[in-house]
Amino acid sequence: MNKTFEVEIESTTYRIYEIKASSASEAQEEAFAQLDEDYMISTAWKEGAKVSYCNPLGGTSSMDNDEFGKYIRGE
Repeated sequence: MNKTFEVEIESTTYRIYEIKASSASEAQEEAFAQLDEDYMISTAWKEGAKVSYCNPLGGTSSMDNDEFGKYIRGE
């Protein structure tokens, strides 16, 4: 006899943007702006998009102490 199963399928994809900005928050805003302009990405994907990480390239030396503290705390 066949049974009934509930099957949830999830798919996760990532996009990485290299952004020149004066702060992590500015970089994230610009990345979302570029994401919004990308016609190859579906509206549903854009609506579910969130920042996975935001790290300065070449280390954290470009952040001041306050910004680095916020970055470590995830603010």
